[in-house]
Amino acid sequence: MMLALAFAGAGSAAADQSKSISGASPDGGASVSGTLTWTGRGSFKADITLKDAKCDGNPVYFYFIINKGWTSEWQGKRRDNNEGCGKTITWKGIGGSDSNGIYGPTLRVCTDIRPGADSCKEYGYDNPYYP
Repeated sequence: MMLALAFAGAGSAAADQSKSISGASPDGGASVSGTLTWTGRGSFKADITLKDAKCDGNPVYFYFIINKGWTSEWQGKRRDNNEGCGKTITWKGIGGSDSNGIYGPTLRVCTDIRPGADSCKEYGYDNPYYP
């Protein structure tokens, strides 16, 4: 089942928990940094900066894979940086929510190798409110 990523504004009795996140694709072409904030058992928001770190002509991208536990997951919107060497793009207020809870998102960071297989690495983040 595919669900859309949306800003999660639902409140929670617990205080929000934020974590600095960062990573890079294996070839070093893409790098990300930002903040992931858990707003409850089934919601998070993130501010992410994506940088094209190499001058190789290949664009870079990232997306979240939302893990709902066991084998259930859905994929968020792909965000691309086609601006070129050394350029950054920042997205604020990326959010995900699921009424059944989110075990954790995985951030997949990639260089779009043309031609060839993309160079990607995944970074997982557990939800402190789950289960």
